[in-house]
Amino acid sequence: MPRLTVFLRDSGHLWLLLFVILAGGGAFFLIRAQLVPATYGDTGAYRAAALQDNANRPAIWSKDQTCLECHQNVAEERHGSLHEAVRCFHCHGVGTEHIAQARLATQKPGTSIPPAAAWDGDFFTKLDLYVTQDRKTCLSCHQDAVGVPSGFKKIQVKVHLEEMGASDPDSPESCFECHKGHNTAP
Repeated sequence: MPRLTVFLRDSGHLWLLLFVILAGGGAFFLIRAQLVPATYGDTGAYRAAALQDNANRPAIWSKDQTCLECHQNVAEERHGSLHEAVRCFHCHGVGTEHIAQARLATQKPGTSIPPAAAWDGDFFTKLDLYVTQDRKTCLSCHQDAVGVPSGFKKIQVKVHLEEMGASDPDSPESCFECHKGHNTAP
């Protein structure tokens, strides 16, 4: 028997494997071409058109100015403080329903505006607007953790509360013994 015939007969499983690899690779590239957006990779490892898509979407968070139209006292408290740059929704939620009710109340006097609820302690809360005096909110930004920028005010909770003489270091309200929410100065 000629050598080529023996080779082809004895290597049939390798040819089958090669065919499966090539067919799988070809299918992968065809499917990938259908799934990867056209502008992906134009300006980095993301879809460049996503920036414009996001800019065209309506904002789901209210702007601070919308909140401060009614809550001027908060603007005064925050003025010049380190929390002046912190957006209202970071600590109080989206407030979409609250704002809608407040606008309705300006058009129809006597319309009640429901007060903010107490925070349920869940960062993925479904509450529209909430009031929080819970140290978990403060520590979401100020806890000394990997990834927090070096110039950012951060604390080691236990050490800080002991140094400051907190009456109940384990209390959710321990930060508010010395600090106010809108103006951080003790």
